[in-house]
Amino acid sequence: MILIIMELIMLKITNLQQLSTLPVTTTLQKQVKAILTEPFYNETENQQAWDELQCELWFLTSINDRNAVVVDDLELLKRALTYTEFEDALDYGASISLSIVEDSDKGIYLLMPKTFHNELNQYLSISDE
Repeated sequence: MILIIMELIMLKITNLQQLSTLPVTTTLQKQVKAILTEPFYNETENQQAWDELQCELWFLTSINDRNAVVVDDLELLKRALTYTEFEDALDYGASISLSIVEDSDKGIYLLMPKTFHNELNQYLSISDE
């Protein structure tokens, strides 16, 4: 596994039960949970779909020079920022987006401050067309 030093703070959530560990307000946690669970009958069905499709929620907050990021994650992040399926505005200046990043239908939800989106595109040299 190759690591590169990248100045990005990122928290990955792979299980819906982990949503309560996000360092955000309870209101924002509830909004995120509502968006993630909306298309499903119940949380069990939701989690099964996440497991089968290897879905993840990536919480991005800022750029910092003390973190190492796996190159594969960096490529997935670039794809997630480039091929957004939907984006929704949340309270507190946050946004959540969904991108399908692999042919296997792997989905990545990106949760971040709206203002961070352009900064991240610029940092990763992604054109915003």
